[in-house]
Amino acid sequence: MKRLAIILSLTLAGCAAAAPTPGAGRADAPVLRIVAEPDANGRRPVAVDVVRVADPALAGRLAGLDAAGWFRDREALSAEAGNRIAIASWEMVPGQSVLLHSLPPFATPPTQTLVYARYGAPGVHRHTLDGAGALDVRLGRDSFTVAPLTEGTP
Repeated sequence: MKRLAIILSLTLAGCAAAAPTPGAGRADAPVLRIVAEPDANGRRPVAVDVVRVADPALAGRLAGLDAAGWFRDREALSAEAGNRIAIASWEMVPGQSVLLHSLPPFATPPTQTLVYARYGAPGVHRHTLDGAGALDVRLGRDSFTVAPLTEGTP
């Protein structure tokens, strides 16, 4: 029994020591955090797409779409865009959060990143950012925010 307690404590200590610190400047620093507030989307799941685009003309076209248009047409747009676009998708439930240290590989550096969130409330529900820096996405009751994910961001 004592042996089991020692093994368990060493295992837990090792797990705690290996946990990465957000924004620590290491190669495994977080690149995306999504936090769904407890009342996000009126307490209903929120579909979130992070779209990285390597073509300025395509980025301009996508920036003209609201979230409803994006989610309606994303299959066709993705097929048409080929390797000029990379899409990462989640279905977030209220109160849930994710912290990612990588996104799917993308062949060329993105010129723009767009974030779409499918809300029940009317609105554009799209944010557009230059490049592909680390993102902090906060899903609220009727809308969301996107900001750079910086060192020390809680």
